[in-house]
Amino acid sequence: MNGREAEQTLETIRTLMERGTRYTNLSGHAGMAAGCCALVGCALRGWLGAPFVATWIGVLVAACAACVWFTVRMATANDEPLWTRQARTVTLALLPSLVSALVLTAVLDRLGQDRILPGVWMLLWGVGALAISFFTPRVMSALGVTFMAAGTVALLTPPASDVLTMGVTFGLIHVIYGFALIVTPRSEIVGRLVLPHDV
Repeated sequence: MNGREAEQTLETIRTLMERGTRYTNLSGHAGMAAGCCALVGCALRGWLGAPFVATWIGVLVAACAACVWFTVRMATANDEPLWTRQARTVTLALLPSLVSALVLTAVLDRLGQDRILPGVWMLLWGVGALAISFFTPRVMSALGVTFMAAGTVALLTPPASDVLTMGVTFGLIHVIYGFALIVTPRSEIVGRLVLPHDV
């Protein structure tokens, strides 16, 4: 075996080992459903004047339920177990940002600072998305950067209507993200590997 063949063999082994660390049951339909939940929340806020925190907590619960539903369906369709080591890794990577968002929501709501919550939520969701991007398809890192940028702008500028900011970010951006996952062939998602040392 010459040097070139050895290099190719090592690359093949590395690729196979890396592929085993990837979480591939990310559902584009779940992303679109989460976006639709946010748009429904915007409608409730804009047309019916629904309570701020209660509306968006309800949207979070509905979006999480939709994500679980579509993830279970996808794992079943692919004949794969649901609660794998990769799924646990992604969950643990995402939990700190979600817990931080809930704690800050309670604190800022008690202090009467609800107007800055959309920016906080965007920023922390971006952090969470980037945290799990090392174990998921490349589109997740783009989602994370987009939300961090949006959250930064929202927090550094005068607070805008939550209907507008949440509709554009958690609504439309999630729909676009979900569509991008749906149209990406599964073989490409499984084969596209990005590990920390590649970034």
